[in-house]
Amino acid sequence: MKRAFLILFAVLLSLSGFAQDYNTLAYEPGKKLTWKDFQGKPKHSDAHKGAEITVSIFLKIKDTSFWSGRITYDAYAVAFKDESWVRPAYKEAYTLGHEQLHFDIAHLYAEMLEVKLNSLDAKTTKDKAEVERILKEHLADMQKFQDKYDRETNGGNNYKQQKRWENKIARALGIISTPVEV
Repeated sequence: MKRAFLILFAVLLSLSGFAQDYNTLAYEPGKKLTWKDFQGKPKHSDAHKGAEITVSIFLKIKDTSFWSGRITYDAYAVAFKDESWVRPAYKEAYTLGHEQLHFDIAHLYAEMLEVKLNSLDAKTTKDKAEVERILKEHLADMQKFQDKYDRETNGGNNYKQQKRWENKIARALGIISTPVEV
């Protein structure tokens, strides 16, 4: 089975140069995963799986208003290279496409989290405990969605459902990448 595993791990970072220091790959729209991004090794408990990508969301402070103290955040999806792996027999485009969709889903959830956090009032954006609570809740929701994706596609083995999910996620990615005139 080709199932993704989500680490419920997120870090509040306020400096740039964030992701690569943690052997992570930051999501870049339009850039696809390659098998070189899968540098980990499967555990004995993963005997029934062909590949796995480990993803999460990182959060950093983008800006702090001088006048109000309101904080704006940048949320982005990451894949952990050392935690992501593939068995040689599964190194083909279809499996990589399934794992890419897990990364795409993490990106969608990162975008939704960023919108949610940046729509909070100034007082709440400065409340670290509240921001962490929202982040944890959001990560739990994302995990449920990732699990649903794997369940409905049978880890990518149900080709009809895999295609349906590909179309569903492509539409969502199209919506968030549509420029908005202001």
